Amino acid sequence: MKKILLSMISMLALGGAAYSQAWTWDSVAMGPGYANDIYYSMNNNQIKSEDNKNWHLAFSLSIGDSAAVWANHNGGNNYVKVYNVHKDKSQWASVALGDTAAANLCFNHDMAWFEGAFNDIPSADPFNYGWGTYDAVSHNIVGDSVFIVKANNVFYKVIIDSLNSMAMNWHFRVNDFNGADSVYMVSKQPNFTNRLFAYFNLGTGTDTNREPDIATWDLLFTRYNSLVSLGGPPQPYSVVGALGNKGIKFAQALQVHVDTAYNHYADYAVPDWSRVISSVGYGWKTFDQPNNVWIVPDSISYFVLDKANDVWQLQFTAFGGGADGKIVFRKRKIANLTSVNDVTNEINGYSIYPVPAQQQLNVLLDSKVGAEAVITLNDIQGRVLMNRNLKLNTGLNAIQLNTGHLPSGNYILNVNGQQIRLQEKVSILR
Repeated sequence: MKKILLSMISMLALGGAAYSQAWTWDSVAMGPGYANDIYYSMNNNQIKSEDNKNWHLAFSLSIGDSAAVWANHNGGNNYVKVYNVHKDKSQWASVALGDTAAANLCFNHDMAWFEGAFNDIPSADPFNYGWGTYDAVSHNIVGDSVFIVKANNVFYKVIIDSLNSMAMNWHFRVNDFNGADSVYMVSKQPNFTNRLFAYFNLGTGTDTNREPDIATWDLLFTRYNSLVSLGGPPQPYSVVGALGNKGIKFAQALQVHVDTAYNHYADYAVPDWSRVISSVGYGWKTFDQPNNVWIVPDSISYFVLDKANDVWQLQFTAFGGGADGKIVFRKRKIANLTSVNDVTNEINGYSIYPVPAQQQLNVLLDSKVGAEAVITLNDIQGRVLMNRNLKLNTGLNAIQLNTGHLPSGNYILNVNGQQIRLQEKVSILR
């Protein structure tokens, strides 16, 4: 049963939320051939640059990411190839290089961090994660599938033996077809606390702590795999763009000039915020083949709800291609959402701006649930001046009220529904 929001939320605590229309310019340089991954914070700019070929496999460190194992497509889809050779762990000893002939290639998918290459084996069993199956008794995931991995032109056979889902301890075996098995364990503690993944190099047999703290970055500028149509059915293809950190939300404004998108973003972009990690992706640029140049149109921009609960508008302006991997963009902060820490509330965060309002009053509500509601604006005598029915979506909702016809003064804003009840004093100044 959905909880009922009983407490009143005082939006006066907002205390002058950020509301800025000033653009800030920035750029990141991935290097020739896109050699580096760039971790980026909307508030703090570039956080870290990391060689994108210093790992082969990445192991998820959160059971919420469905026991994901990613392959390194950051160096291009040919840098690491994962073959599903259709053999189980009982056949481990008999797996040979010739099995790649009838194998299927497995790829990471750019919809979510839980869709790694080792998870790319279809199954009707909801407890199957591609490489293994959840055991309801031990609460571990037990490996059952053998893979051949070609990493930097060297072949290995790999099996994930088990994942301890409580401690996030990964146990796996590797054999390079020239010697005995090597047995490894990668653990969340103590080296990979507050990371999405632990990264492993099959050639050196060592793990790499290459990510910054998960709380410090919003976007990863990288080379990654996506399904792309090149005149036929979509095929896995190596692209360059931006992936979102876990928990970041996005909305996209297409074919609208950035200033028009900013003025009216609540009308079309915000009610359905996406958690798809490739929401920003690579589609903000196109390649002009006859002129051998990259084109970045001014009719695409993105809205980003970041780790700090700030809402940003992001627009790309230039792309250098493989020569230097430079991406130029500008950004501006639209608003800040104040977090609601009361666990009984169905609101994660909220913002009202500008304070005071003139022509327009904007209300942002980050809702835990979908709900029917009514928003009203009353004068201090209690008379209803505006009344509008709302359908709140799970996630961020933006409501715009036209206040241009109202005189200067104080008003009462109410949002009421079965699950949500808010009341706040707002001001209008001419």
